[in-house]
Amino acid sequence: MTAYTSESAFWYYVGHKLWNASTNEMNESLNPMNVRAAGANIPVEWKPDKAIPWATCCRAYILSKQNISNIGRLHFQAFVRGMTASIGPRGFFDHALHKIMGNVQNPALPNRIIVDSVADTFAAASMTYKISDDLAESIHGSILEWVVTDQVIHAAALLAISTRKDFWEESVDEYGMQRPGWLRRNFTSADKWLFSKHK
Repeated sequence: MTAYTSESAFWYYVGHKLWNASTNEMNESLNPMNVRAAGANIPVEWKPDKAIPWATCCRAYILSKQNISNIGRLHFQAFVRGMTASIGPRGFFDHALHKIMGNVQNPALPNRIIVDSVADTFAAASMTYKISDDLAESIHGSILEWVVTDQVIHAAALLAISTRKDFWEESVDEYGMQRPGWLRRNFTSADKWLFSKHK
């Protein structure tokens, strides 16, 4: 764990990096998911506008679990504030985090480890029906069962919620190089000192 994890600006920076990575990489997951659903005559699809926010939230959760053990209240609050500010729409991260944590606590299938449950959350929450709402509601249970048991969908969802191995270390290093003193950090817009060099 780094001392930066108690700073919401750090998580704000990480959230932006995760969003960019999800945006650039999402088709690698969505293409096989959509091909699989179409081939199995399942009336759902995954679109980037819904999948990217969900993937970003899932990546944020996994990244925090992998790099912070026994996260304290101060660090958790900074995590939520930073991610909430960087992942839209307003209030979405809080909603997604509760959904993710609920599914981790109550896995869809036996022997699901945390990353499997987060992948299940992504696959189920980011899908869109290609049929009417009434018909979708009537078959929703069986569709969810298919989504979490199909191996192609699960493998693609695991890819969607994963980050490259050096992502955390790179984020910590980059934030540390741009991090100003206490006064500027707390009394100026984080955008000015985090992203002005990248514009």
